[in-house]
Amino acid sequence: MRKLLVFLSILVLTLPLMAKIQITFMTPLSGADGAYMDQIIQKFNETHPDIEIVHLVVGSSLEYKQKLATGISTKSAPQVLFIRKHDMPLFLDHFRTFTKEELQQWGIDIDDIYPSVLEGLVTKDGKYYGIPIDVWIFYMAYRKDNFKKAGLDPDLPLKEGPLNQEQFVNVLRALKKVTPEGSYPWCESPSWDWEFVHLLWQFGGDILTPDFKKPAFKEAGIKVLKFLQELQKEGLYPDQPIDPGPTFESGAGSILITGIWTINPWRELLGDDFGYAPAPQLGTVKSVFGGSHVIALPKVMVEDEETFNAVMTWVKYLWDHAIEWYAAGQTPARKSIAQSEEFKEKFPHLYVAAQQVSYVKTFQMFPYIAEILAEIVPYIEEVLINKSMTPEEAMEEAEIVAQEIIDDYWATVGE
Repeated sequence: MRKLLVFLSILVLTLPLMAKIQITFMTPLSGADGAYMDQIIQKFNETHPDIEIVHLVVGSSLEYKQKLATGISTKSAPQVLFIRKHDMPLFLDHFRTFTKEELQQWGIDIDDIYPSVLEGLVTKDGKYYGIPIDVWIFYMAYRKDNFKKAGLDPDLPLKEGPLNQEQFVNVLRALKKVTPEGSYPWCESPSWDWEFVHLLWQFGGDILTPDFKKPAFKEAGIKVLKFLQELQKEGLYPDQPIDPGPTFESGAGSILITGIWTINPWRELLGDDFGYAPAPQLGTVKSVFGGSHVIALPKVMVEDEETFNAVMTWVKYLWDHAIEWYAAGQTPARKSIAQSEEFKEKFPHLYVAAQQVSYVKTFQMFPYIAEILAEIVPYIEEVLINKSMTPEEAMEEAEIVAQEIIDDYWATVGE
C-alpha cells in the first residue's frame, strides 16, 4: 500500500512536467500552401513532446482581423500569428515588440531580412513588431510556346530580364500576331487593383504621402492609365473584364505579371510551355509589388514566461526551417537564403523571383489602404473599360474620395 501511495505521489508531482503546452498558430493559409505548413508543424510536434502547435486557418483577411480583434479584447487570441503584413496596421499597439538583441538571444538575426520587407515594422525606438518570414512577390509568367510561334526567343525574358518598357511592348507586338481574335497578349484584368499599385510604384507614385495625410497617386496614376490606354489601342491589353488565369492556361493569352503563388501550379500544369522571369520594369522607378507573412505575437497572450518560451521555441524552429516553407511557392525574406546556392539548386524558379526582393515594395502601413484601393478601382474601370472618363478626371475624382477616408481616420484617432 505504501508503495502505491509513493507511486501516486510521484505521479501527481510529475503531471505538471508531463503536460503539454498548447500553442495556437493562426494563419491565412487556406490554399495548397497550408499543407506545407502542416508538414512543418507535424515535424515540430513530433520532436517537441512538451509543446503542441495547433494550426488555425482563417483565409479571409476580414475574418482574420475580426477574429484577432475579438481575441485580443477577450484575451483569447492565438498566441502566435502568421499574418499578412498589410493586415497588421490596426493591431500594431497590441503586438509584443522585440529588440534586436532579444531576437539574437533566440538565434534570430533580424539584419538578415531585407530592409524593404522590414519597412513599417520598426517602432520609433528601434524595436520590431514582428518577424517577416517570406515575400510573396510579382513576377512575369509567360507562354514559351507562344513565344516560339511568334519567332521570339522563349528564354528572352529570363536572359534579358527584367525587360524595360520598350522591350516589353515590342514583345507584346510580336505576340499579337499569334494571339486569337478577341484575346490579348498581356491578358490581365484591367481592374486588378494590385497590378495598378505595382505599376503606380514603377511610375514614381504611391497611394499616400509618407505621413499618411494626403493621397499621392494622382500624377503617377494618370501616367499608368495613359500607358495602358496606349496598349489597348494596339490590342495588346484588354479593354474589357477578363478572367486571366484560364485565358493564360489555354494559351489564348501569353503574359501575366502576377503573384508568385501561381508559379508552382503553372509549372505543373504547363510543363515546358511555361516560362518565368523577373517582372518587367515599365516605368522610371525600379520596384516590384510584394507582401509578406509576418510572425507576430499578441502581447496579452504571451505575458506568461512559460508560454512565451514555448512560443519562441516554435518561432525559432520556423525560422530555422524556412526553406521548407518556401517550397510552397514563396520567396525568402532573408538575404542569406535568397542568395544561397542551396535555394538556387532546390528552387531555381523561385530563385529567379527572389532576386527582385531587394527592390520590392509593400503596402504602406495605413489601416485603411484596402478601403482606399476599393474606392480607386471604379475610376480605373471608368477609364479602361467603360471609357467614360479621362485619366485626369478619374484620378482627380479618386483623390477626393481617398482624402475623405484619410480625413475620417485622422478625425477618429487624432493627430
